[in-house]
Amino acid sequence: MRILVLSTGNPVLENALAAAGHTVFLLQPVGTGNADDPNRYTITHWDDLDALAEMEPWLPHIDAVATIDEQAIVAAAYLRELRGLPGLSLEAAVRYTDKAVMKTALAAADLQVAPHRVVHRAEQIPEFAEEFGWPVVVKPRAGLASVNTLVVNDEQHLKELLDQGAFDTRAVDPTGRFTAGHVLDSLHEAEDGFLVEKYLDLAAEHFVDLYVYRGDVLLAVPGRYNAPLLTTLDGTSRSYDTVLRPDLPVPRHLVHLARQAAAALGQQTGVVHCEILETSGYPFYFIGEVAARPGGGAITELASRMYAFDLPQTLADLACDRFPTFRTTARFMALTAAMITAPPGRVVRVADRAAIEALPGVLDADIRLIAGQAVPEGIGTMTTAGRILYGSCDNDVVDQEVADLYTALDLRVEEDAPAART
Repeated sequence: MRILVLSTGNPVLENALAAAGHTVFLLQPVGTGNADDPNRYTITHWDDLDALAEMEPWLPHIDAVATIDEQAIVAAAYLRELRGLPGLSLEAAVRYTDKAVMKTALAAADLQVAPHRVVHRAEQIPEFAEEFGWPVVVKPRAGLASVNTLVVNDEQHLKELLDQGAFDTRAVDPTGRFTAGHVLDSLHEAEDGFLVEKYLDLAAEHFVDLYVYRGDVLLAVPGRYNAPLLTTLDGTSRSYDTVLRPDLPVPRHLVHLARQAAAALGQQTGVVHCEILETSGYPFYFIGEVAARPGGGAITELASRMYAFDLPQTLADLACDRFPTFRTTARFMALTAAMITAPPGRVVRVADRAAIEALPGVLDADIRLIAGQAVPEGIGTMTTAGRILYGSCDNDVVDQEVADLYTALDLRVEEDAPAART
């Protein structure tokens, strides 16, 4: 097949397609990728649909358009529409990427979502808070990794954030992958406004990744974050994701909710990532956000390890509208990716990879910190310092076992040293 892949720096999909013998064409932002690749096309901004329409006649014959990048989901759907190709529609792509449209569609399907409203200026937030109470959550309508997401405690805190320029400051991107989208835009830069939501008192936050073929869910991978993502916005808090057996009572219910959410937004062949919020009171479960792409961080790696499938090959099969093969039996009671996070500074001490991988239950360690060097910057809730994969035989003791892993990592940082930029 001849497949156009929209890509911003994660080459997993295009490499897998090429390895499977397909002809791959790339659409990438200007300044990224290999400029000498004859099958490469460039675009200035993913959301410039007029530019895409002008480019489309110059693209070669293609059989499919694919992406696993949040920024490019709408652009990929638009090109499919222009070429009359199967896959996620433009209407569905907007539902998956515009949080305001998403939550309206979910609520219409009788799924619980946090009360929310679109506003254009921070000064409009107190009016919402008068109705639903403080604190509130503020976030872009389209974004990822919790970039430019704020918790505003009260009117005085809002004033402090305004004085600090929090609503007018663009996010910093040390990766170079997000300059062709709106991810870095300040909240006040958004022409269509931003979202203000009621802050929910969360007991936990969960996720489910659904692997879907022509609307049918072939594999559901439920799991949980160690803490609600809003509590990890500083980028230095301990953060770990755990994939759980789907036959346990809570994961079974999470999968049911995720299936409903995907159906409400429009599911096609591909991966759907659903985040589910558990509150401390009734109603207990709210749909947070849903994305038409694999889960971030190490979630896809956890899924492929838990069910022993080839992740790149699976993504390539789905991109080609081919039926992928999965095993249906979970290999672990719980499988965890402990993300390595640290405050800005210089690394004083950290255990080496061999020492961590020698610990019972550790499957693999990717440690990107070196004593004497600065801690690499992440973006939002994304870390670039590495992760440890750990398999547990008892879900009830995962938290303590992971705490022991962090102790063994023995990470020490001089916090006053300058951070590295990558």
